Amino acid sequence: MRKSRAMGAAAVGAVLVGFGMWRGRLRRFEVTEDSMAPALADGDYVIATRLVSSPLRGDVVVFPHPHSPGFLMIKRVIGLPGETVEIDNGQIAANGHLLAEPWANGAMLGTHEWNLDDRHLVVLSDNRTVSTEDSRELGPLPVGDLWRVGFRYWPPGRIGQVS
Repeated sequence: MRKSRAMGAAAVGAVLVGFGMWRGRLRRFEVTEDSMAPALADGDYVIATRLVSSPLRGDVVVFPHPHSPGFLMIKRVIGLPGETVEIDNGQIAANGHLLAEPWANGAMLGTHEWNLDDRHLVVLSDNRTVSTEDSRELGPLPVGDLWRVGFRYWPPGRIGQVS
């Protein structure tokens, strides 16, 4: 009895995901690098929802690369619209308050400062020593075409919510 109930729940879930994709509100993405390790790894597959509200600090988002049309990137939101974000001595502050970053992996070099307007945000890689192709190189990103990553569905040993 439990097996058929689980299979029924999986079927309902698959139908709901399919419907969401059909309506353009859900999209699946493949992670093809380790810039977000350990949260996401090369070979992970994730489901994301179109971001229709303001992003939250800590959201993992997919967005088009600002200088390479057709290329998508996945990073974590660190600085929100309207904030002043500073990186100094490996620490990040928003509006003068140091940020706790439990997801960060590795030391971050350099100093940066962004005074964000109400249409831009700052994103960073989690794996800071592997990848600097984030706001440190790209600058602030427009809030426009963002997808919020919520769930990893592959590989089986890593299935679950992405935080």
